[in-house]
Formats: sequence, structure tokens, C-alpha cells
Amino acid sequence: MRRSTSPNSLQPNTLEHRKTAEPIEQGCGAMLKALSRFDHAIVAHLKLESEQEQFVDPLDMVFSELQNSSRRELEHPFSIVVRDHVVGFFVLREQSAVPEWSPPDAITLHSFRIGQSYQGNGYGKAAIRLAVGWILTNRPYATRLMLGVNVRNVTARETYLKSGFWDTGVTFCGPIGPQNILEMKVGL
Repeated sequence: MRRSTSPNSLQPNTLEHRKTAEPIEQGCGAMLKALSRFDHAIVAHLKLESEQEQFVDPLDMVFSELQNSSRRELEHPFSIVVRDHVVGFFVLREQSAVPEWSPPDAITLHSFRIGQSYQGNGYGKAAIRLAVGWILTNRPYATRLMLGVNVRNVTARETYLKSGFWDTGVTFCGPIGPQNILEMKVGL
């Protein structure tokens, strides 16, 4: 495992953090809607192709972990909604809830999925822009959005790179193999 260390890492400031209750809208009609740790049923219909499923935890496991987490205030599940249809899901983590490969000034993206029947419509890229907007509004201390993507998940990696992420060059051993750590600067 290689771990990135940056002399530019910033410590979170003490500004009061706000969670957006109202949906945030993005081009293509996509909106971000905050979920609770008990809202599994809202996103349970989001199925992926079997080759994609291997790279993300099942939603029931994600929500079980959210419900049992000791860092609930630092984990933020969201649905992506387009014209009253839930098309996707992800979790943002911050501060002590981020993985060990993440610097303290980052927010990390987890369990990102766009349902199979909704893929190819730009909703994934819109969701990334929505996540960045949420970070800028609600977590001004954060200077980057980061994620780990399995090296075998070529489609997701290409989508992330086209959405503005760049490869940090860091590789981390994930649950099913090596992951490339990707980063996107926010707010600078």
C-alpha cells in the first residue's frame, strides 16, 4: 500500500456544519436528496449489472453499516432523483469517518451507483457535480472529493476521470483487490 501525504492538507475548521434539507438541482433535471440511515427502501430498486455489483457493497449492507455506525453525523447518504424517479445513490464521509488513505481536508465518496436502467444519461456526472455543490455549501473546510475505484472497474474509472477526477497515483488494497485513489479539487 502506498499512502499519499500532502503538505497542503488542512485541518477542518470549526464552522457550524449544515445539512441541506432541500433537494439540490443540477442540469439534466437531477437532484440530490439527503436520506436517513433508515431509507434503504427508497433506493432498494437500484440494480446493477453483475459485473458492476462486485465492485460495490450491497445496499442492505451499506444501510446496516450506516445504522450501526458510531460516526453517524459524519456519514451522509444521498439519493439522486430525476423527475420524481430515484436513479442513484451514494454516501459522503468526512473527518474521522474517511478511510485511512484520505487526508483530513477531503470528503470521500462511497457506494456510488446509478441504477442499470438509468445509466448512460449523464446522471452519474450530474451526481458528482451535485456532491461537489453540497460540499461547497455545507463543508467549506473540504478542499477535495476523493474515492477509491477498483483497478478492474475500468468503466467506473473512465467515468470518474471524465467527470473531473484525476488519479493520485496512490494504490490501496481494497476488499476485492487494489484500488486507485482518485481526487477532485473543490472550491479552489
